[in-house]
Amino acid sequence: MGSFARVTASAIFAVWVGIAAAFAEQEVRLRSGLILRGSVLEIASLNQNAYSAAGGGGEIKLRPIWMIDDGLRRTYVHKLGMVAEVNPVEDLSQKMEFWQPAPLGGRGVAGLGAILEVSPFNNYGRRVITVRGPDSTPLSIIQGITEINARYAKVEGLKSTPSYVWDMRVATSSIPPEELREIFRRRVDQEDLDQRLEVVRFYIEAEQFAEARDELQRAIDDFPDQQSMITQLRALVQRQGTQLLAEARFRRDAGQYALATAILENFPLTEVARVTALEVQDSIASIQGKVGEGQRLLDQLSKQIETLPEGYEREPLRELVREMSAALSLDTLARLSDYSRLGGVDTIPLDNRVALAIGGWLLGAGSGLQNLQVATALIEIRGLVGRYLASEEEAERQSILDELRAIEGAEPNYVAMMLPLMEPPKALPDEAADPEVPGLYRVTQALTGATHGEYAVQLPPEYNPLRSYPCIVSLHPLGGPAEGQLDYWAGRFDRSSGSRLGQATRHGFVVIAPVWSRMGQRRYESTPREHAQVLSALRDAMRRVSIDSDRVFLAGMGEGGSAAWDIALSHPDPWAGMISIGGEPSNYVRHYHPNGTAVPMYLVFGELAGAPAPLMRYGDVLDGYMKPSYHTLVVMYRGRGSEPFYEEIHHIFDWMRLATLRRGEPPRQIETVTMRQGDQFFWWLELPELLPNVAIDPFLWDQAARLRAAKVSASIGEGNTIRIGQGPSDRFIVHLSPEMGID
Repeated sequence: MGSFARVTASAIFAVWVGIAAAFAEQEVRLRSGLILRGSVLEIASLNQNAYSAAGGGGEIKLRPIWMIDDGLRRTYVHKLGMVAEVNPVEDLSQKMEFWQPAPLGGRGVAGLGAILEVSPFNNYGRRVITVRGPDSTPLSIIQGITEINARYAKVEGLKSTPSYVWDMRVATSSIPPEELREIFRRRVDQEDLDQRLEVVRFYIEAEQFAEARDELQRAIDDFPDQQSMITQLRALVQRQGTQLLAEARFRRDAGQYALATAILENFPLTEVARVTALEVQDSIASIQGKVGEGQRLLDQLSKQIETLPEGYEREPLRELVREMSAALSLDTLARLSDYSRLGGVDTIPLDNRVALAIGGWLLGAGSGLQNLQVATALIEIRGLVGRYLASEEEAERQSILDELRAIEGAEPNYVAMMLPLMEPPKALPDEAADPEVPGLYRVTQALTGATHGEYAVQLPPEYNPLRSYPCIVSLHPLGGPAEGQLDYWAGRFDRSSGSRLGQATRHGFVVIAPVWSRMGQRRYESTPREHAQVLSALRDAMRRVSIDSDRVFLAGMGEGGSAAWDIALSHPDPWAGMISIGGEPSNYVRHYHPNGTAVPMYLVFGELAGAPAPLMRYGDVLDGYMKPSYHTLVVMYRGRGSEPFYEEIHHIFDWMRLATLRRGEPPRQIETVTMRQGDQFFWWLELPELLPNVAIDPFLWDQAARLRAAKVSASIGEGNTIRIGQGPSDRFIVHLSPEMGID
């Protein structure tokens, strides 16, 4: 064993690829920029209901759908509309197989009821999963890991009475590290160095470098004659260091500068390569140096204000500089970019240079404002706009509008540029703050009549009201608390670190969890009330929290996923995208297909969720999104039922962080449909009321004589014209904004 072990040890970081399957996987880059990996198969349809797919006996209409299978999940996309390029990639090289007492035959699992309980894996890689059986009684099934690689574990049903043939896949990352470690130590011969090093390579391929380092150190301790492995140990330390540096940069980009600096300042510089150590030192200097440069610019600006000619009001300018100094950070520094370039150029008049600084702070980088009279007026205008947005009184709002009309510079384009840079006009109530969890607020808001709405909101670490944050509005499953959505996306609160440790925390997302259901509700009911609970929570939160209105994602789980699906198609304009995890299409969703072209959708299911399986129940609906004009991903987990699929969260954040996934400018052409009260606002067009023969009450759906959505069409044309072509209403309201190009 000795000589072969030495060769194996020196090749720990080499890629192991089987000759026969070296390039079985493909890397599929979508037009959005998202990267998918797996084996690619072109299929005709997602619809597995043969009768429905054939239209009751007719010919099946073929669609160019690509299924990308990575072993854990199958992702379906429209080939022509979504795929940009495809390249072969090497397969995962480290696959480990474990013998388990799998049955030679037995009952096949074609559909799964609700999962009631799942035990941990024992050190043999076995567990018990309890599901709701066909007769609603609990049914326990023994499973065992028969194969595992860096991406997924294959978990099969084991011999029992009766035996079940069940191939289920779970993400390797979802298995707790301590369980995985005990499985390896039980199932891998600890006296065989080659097998021990296979485990090390497994961890490396999974990018779990800390675990790889621990396993390699144990191997060095147990096989002291293999000193060549110490070199590989140093290489692992370097990989860990590179990973830590990347995390610090990631946190910096999410606006968590103190945390990024703390990671860098505690970096193990002596254990990594000199190049990495220099990168760490440069990153620290960059964060600290930029803020110092900003303060130098403000000192220069203060001196310039004091030397302005007579006739200029200095006090409003002084007060604004004090505000700028207090709010100066890496988030706001970019506003001074014009002034940074030109503020010290003596050939430019002094008042123009001061105006560049004031205009940049109020309107944003690149505003180019050089009229100091207008810049000074914008300070007052900003205050009035903030008061207007915070006011609930119609008379006060009208009075503020009258004041604005009399001020030079109170133009719509200036106000539109100013709004994204202002602090939210209303504060989160002090009494709504959780005293133990930083950034957690529980808000109650008044709605129409005597009703009220409730939502919880979690702010990201180092929240800065002058930075715009992406946002997730997540709808809870029935029977689950709204705040459970904060735990899912942002992670549970960890008292030892004083923070949540989930992905929304890491990526710097605000998470809003509205209470959308009523007490005792058994299913999503498709009502305007449910929609109002969600939309009003978002509107209220956006008046209190600094949210990037172009990066708001609607999400939901179970019946909350059904609600998210329906709400996104009924009100397509607020969302950058929609994520439905285990949701099902409602009656309205089946008629609202045209609205789906405006909302990127990410739909996640278990392939065995319910009976019949999802692709038999509503494969026809999913087929409708497999067209060039849609941006839809359908993700189907292999051998899984109705679950929250937490292992998908990294892929979802990769999707949400795409530069292409932004709510765009108001469309010049609106083509939507509606058939329900409340579904009456589309971007810049509002229908104050729907014609009575169009609106269908969700509780009277089965009694409706006519089930057809009414078309709504309008367009912005040349010559400053707006044309309303069609809509089920006698009146229309048009909301104008500078982005529309209308004077």
